Order: sequence, then structure tokens, then C-alpha cells
Amino acid sequence: MKRMRSKKLLMVLGVAATTMFFLCGTVSAQTEFPTRPVNLWVGLAPGGSADVLARALAEAAEKTLGQKIVVVNKAGGGGAVAASLLTQEKPDGYNLLLTTDTAITRAPHISQLQYDPFSDFDHFMIVAKWKTVWTVKKESPFQTWQDMVGWAKKNAGQLTFGHCTASSFYFGMVKIAKMEGFTFRSVPYACDGPTMTAVLGGHVMVGGGTAAPYRSQVLANNISILLSDEKVSYVEGHGSQSTFKDMKYDFEVPLLAIILAPKNMPEPVRKTLEKAFEGATKTDALVKLAEDQEAVLLPVKEKPYTDYLKRTSAVYEELVKEAGLHKSQKKD
Repeated sequence: MKRMRSKKLLMVLGVAATTMFFLCGTVSAQTEFPTRPVNLWVGLAPGGSADVLARALAEAAEKTLGQKIVVVNKAGGGGAVAASLLTQEKPDGYNLLLTTDTAITRAPHISQLQYDPFSDFDHFMIVAKWKTVWTVKKESPFQTWQDMVGWAKKNAGQLTFGHCTASSFYFGMVKIAKMEGFTFRSVPYACDGPTMTAVLGGHVMVGGGTAAPYRSQVLANNISILLSDEKVSYVEGHGSQSTFKDMKYDFEVPLLAIILAPKNMPEPVRKTLEKAFEGATKTDALVKLAEDQEAVLLPVKEKPYTDYLKRTSAVYEELVKEAGLHKSQKKD
């Protein structure tokens, strides 16, 4: 009898030990991350500001992560194409998307998309905010922003404005025009390069874009920056630059670099990635790159990040409606 009890006890202990072994193995497997390279998709074309930032961020973060971070460009729809593809990936941390906030705060108001901007993703991190500018050719009769506003008021609808399609600077111009009481003619381009060429060629009277690409033309005295959302460092001594604050424009139309992940990423994986990417934004290489790109590094995470994007999205929804571009305003 004692021998049978001993055998039963040994069997129970054996089953318990085996169960604990597999449980521990499962927990270990869940927390061991990463065991292979991580893909960082970029929702825009190679060579642009987002692409350059992503590659520098990846290089700095992989030193902490202990695995290679591979940058893969998946351009289209201002990041909306890549965002849609991301929803089909496993939430295991091995596929992330760095893009502008267009895919979350602007595009969903303009077009019917294959994703919900706030329920279909883990909003991982805001990395940076790019400074934006409104520019003219150096020989322009507009030497100050006030010059342009005054002329536009007197010449309704005659001001031509070049810009990236559905960009923050376009919707900023929509808001400013309403505040100041003028109208303008929109001339959309692929993005900063073609817009800058149009300004230089006199094809548009004013151009909007991110600050960094205009640096060489401003320093060569070919282009002047009349307005910027924040003070641009390289303009000193090269024309008259007003800021939103100077003009008492008390609204914000940010152009953000954000990282998205597939929905329901495990918390240990998230924390591991956060540590790597947040640490990367503090490296000398990223700080220098941000200065060169006229960007402000601001690694905002989790709920404050999501709340900020929701507020920004609400602002853009109203501006999209004012521009007559809201998906509800389109005729079938």
C-alpha cells in the first residue's frame, strides 16, 4: 500500500514538474525578444525626410535592441498603403511602420480606407515633429508675410499656392486664409522637391513644405521663407521670417514622424522596443540629424501619444471639411 502511494506521489510530482517546465518555456519564449531582425517599414519614398530619419533611428536603436533593424520602403497614399498592409501582420514586434501622421490624422477624413486609424493599430511612439515653412522666390514682390496677406485680400482667388497633396502646410494655409479673409488657388505636387522647383520657376507664387529641403536655396538667396510654424535656424540674415506666434496664429497643424505597430503587441515586446527607440532619440547622431532636418525630437508614448493624435485628427477633420475635401462631401 505504501509502495502504491509512493508511486502515485511520484507520478503527480512528475506531471507537475513537466507542466512547470512547459509553462516556464512558454513564458521564456514570450519574453525572449527579439530573436531575429526587426523590420521598420517607411510609408514614404526613399530619400525623403521620413526615410532619412528612419534609417538613422534604426541604426541607433539596433545597438540597444541587439538585433538588426531593416528599413523597408512601402510608399503610397502618404503612408496609408503601408498602414493598411500593417494591419495584416502579426503583433509580435517584428514589423513596425514609421510614417508621417498623414495616414492617421488626415487621410482617413479624405478617403475611405481599409483600416480604422485608432482601433486597428498600437500607437507606439511619436518620434519627431518637422518644422514647416511657406516660401517665395527671392524676387517675389512679397518681402514679408504681411505683404502676401495684403495682396491676397485685394486679389481674391489669384494667389497660387504649391504644396504636397493633403499636407499639413496646405491645411495650415486653409486655416490662415479663413482667419485673414483671403482665398487662394491650390496647386498640388508630389511633395517638397517639385514644389520647390515650382517656386523657383515662378509657376506658383507661394510654396509650402518642410524646412530642411529649402536650406540650400535659402542660403543661396534664391528662396525666402516668409512664414514658419516654428523659428527655422538657418534663416538668420536671409530675409524676413515670421512665425505662427508672431502672427498670433493660435492653432497647430503639426507634421509628425510616428511609429505604428499591429494591434495587440505584447507588453514585454513593446517595452523592449520602447527602450531601444527612445534611447536612440537621445544619441548624438539623432540629435544632429534632427538639427539638420529642422525637426524637434519628442518621443511621446502610449496614452499621451494617442490622445495627442486624436486631438490633431479632430483639428484636421474640420480643416478638411473647410477645404471641401472630406469624404462625406464627395459626389459619387
